[in-house]
Amino acid sequence: MGVIKESLILNFILPISDLKFKTRIHGWYKSIKSMQNWSPEKIRSWQQTKLHDLVTTAYNHSCYYHELFDKIGIKPNDIKTIEDLKIIPPLTKEIIRERMDDILLDTKEHYNYKLGSTGGSTGNPTKYYKDNNSWGFDNAYNITMWKQTGYRYGDKFLALGSSSIFPTNKKSFVHNIFYRMKGKMPFNAMNMSDEILEKCLNVLLENKIHYIYGYASSIFLLAKYVIDKKYQNKLSIKACFPTSEILTDTYRNVIKQAFNCYILDSYGAHDGGIVAHNLGDGFKVGYNCIVQLKDEDNNQGSALLTDLTNTVFPFIRYELGDELKMGQGYNSFFNGQVIERVIGRTSDIIELSNGRKLTGPGFTILFKDLNIIGYRILKTGPLELTIEIVKNQNYTEAEEKLIIDTLHKHAGADCSIKIIYVEEISKRANGKNLFFLND
Repeated sequence: MGVIKESLILNFILPISDLKFKTRIHGWYKSIKSMQNWSPEKIRSWQQTKLHDLVTTAYNHSCYYHELFDKIGIKPNDIKTIEDLKIIPPLTKEIIRERMDDILLDTKEHYNYKLGSTGGSTGNPTKYYKDNNSWGFDNAYNITMWKQTGYRYGDKFLALGSSSIFPTNKKSFVHNIFYRMKGKMPFNAMNMSDEILEKCLNVLLENKIHYIYGYASSIFLLAKYVIDKKYQNKLSIKACFPTSEILTDTYRNVIKQAFNCYILDSYGAHDGGIVAHNLGDGFKVGYNCIVQLKDEDNNQGSALLTDLTNTVFPFIRYELGDELKMGQGYNSFFNGQVIERVIGRTSDIIELSNGRKLTGPGFTILFKDLNIIGYRILKTGPLELTIEIVKNQNYTEAEEKLIIDTLHKHAGADCSIKIIYVEEISKRANGKNLFFLND
């Protein structure tokens, strides 16, 4: 039955969905399946062809890139190989904030795209535009990699994320139908108290769910609860898909002990277009993204990303802010690029005296669309949170109220919420510069 359902969704429902929402998930899914059998040389050739098209379009139709290329004295034909990219200065978040409209193509009306915003995992959200074509590749690649664990598209999976983060947040009817089609069962993982964890377990059992996707810290807390309550034999989890944070050795070991399942560690960023998955042999990077390193030392450095599929808003050598340890080029076990290790993207788990356990990544959804430049959430007492905020000129009292109301929703009405407005987010005395701290 699972095979029939998957075939129906992939080959009939998904193409209709692509047509309605102007995405290309089905087309990219078929392309990626073929590309998995290509040689590394063919993959590289495909990427260089796409790269030439990207830089040519960027030069001809993006004010920012036209000015940049003229300033450094190059033309699109000077970028013939991936190595040639190095002559282009990195695109930073600061440049995007200052030149966002100039980066966007003047032929934007010919593209399907949406306004996006980084999750602000470093405490500094950035707005940008995401081509539907790039979004489609991300989703198709995720489907392809999830299937390596035995998952079939349409199988039920628990999604531990930021569902209903805001005090009043209802999903549309179409949104809920789409979730049902793909088997997604969202569960709010902002607060992982024992009461919430028990409800989460009931959802897993009542719906006979075999797959769990979500923040690494949230899956860890669920796994720890399963072990503490000796619930291992009550569940039949086939795979976990942790995302958004570093899967530490502690997290991995506890998840493995609780569920004894595949762990497909995920890494990605919509800005920059990178999506990668690790089944134990390194993060396999999606073919649409070229990864280079700034200040490289022994194949390690700050990630510079070129998204070959986000044409309408070119991310060329985009400085993401993450540090990566790369594998050696293109190799035989995977014909694309491989990330050996992701450095950073960690945040604490804040435990309050009222039993609430707050995980960090979900709160990035709250701050990403607000008029702020930077933020940090700190536990400053047994039942007290302090939020440091660098606001911009458009910040409003309504936004302040939204922050306080949302924090109360997840931390509890009895939790004291303090907001401090600062000029910059300074590094802590302990050396940490994270956006979510259990001080």
